[in-house]
Amino acid sequence: MTRLLLTLMLAALVQAAALAQRSPDFAEKFMTLCAKDSTVKCVTVSPKMMAQLVKQNNTDHPENLLQAMSKLKSARIVTASTDYYQKAEDLLTKNSRRFKAQRTYRNGEQHGSFFTRKDRKGRTVEFIMLHEDCSHDRLTIVCLTGNIDEEFLCFLYNYKTFKN
Repeated sequence: MTRLLLTLMLAALVQAAALAQRSPDFAEKFMTLCAKDSTVKCVTVSPKMMAQLVKQNNTDHPENLLQAMSKLKSARIVTASTDYYQKAEDLLTKNSRRFKAQRTYRNGEQHGSFFTRKDRKGRTVEFIMLHEDCSHDRLTIVCLTGNIDEEFLCFLYNYKTFKN
C-alpha cells in the first residue's frame, strides 16, 4: 500500500513539473484574449512544414538559414484588424518581465515592434514581431519559438548576416 501511495505521489510530482515547464507562447496568450472574435486567426507552421516550403521554392538558401530554421519548434502567424495592435502591445507591456522590447520600425503606413523572451539560462526561446499595416487595416503577429541564436535574430531584424 505504501509503495502504491509513493508511486502515485511521484507520478503527480512528475506531472506537475511537466506542466510547470510548458508555458504558453505569446500567440497562445493573445488568442486566449481574443477567443470570442472569429475574425482573429492563428495558423501554426511546424518545422517540417517550413522545411518543405523552403525546398519547394527552389531558391538558393544559405545553409546557415536552413540550420537556424531547423532549431525552431513552431511558427505561429496571427492576423487581425488593426484594432488589435494596441491590445497586443498592452499584453507584451503587461508581461514586460517575460517579453523584452528589442526594436521598432516605421515605414509610411506600416510600423511594428520586435520582442524576445529568454529562458533562465539567457537563451532566446521566443521571437515576436508585431506588424501593423494601417492602409490595409491588418495586424500580423509572427511568433517563433525554439532555439533562436543571435545570427538568426540578426537575419530576422533584416541585417542579412547569413552567408552562402
